[in-house]
Amino acid sequence: MQLFGHHIAVEIFDYEFSPQTTLEHVMAFGIMGVVLALMGYGAYAAVRDFRRWRRRERQQPLAPQN
Repeated sequence: MQLFGHHIAVEIFDYEFSPQTTLEHVMAFGIMGVVLALMGYGAYAAVRDFRRWRRRERQQPLAPQN
């Protein structure tokens, strides 16, 4: 079912878009590919930065408190 999910009409700037031609299908899949790639990289970067922050917090000794 996911393969045919792109046939659901989406309203973009008051224009209903549902891919009909080959070019529209290529554009729809291309845009979704870019969106998924950016989401994947964002998730990877968030986990990477969190792990770096945790590692840095563990390596730094706590400051003495008065």
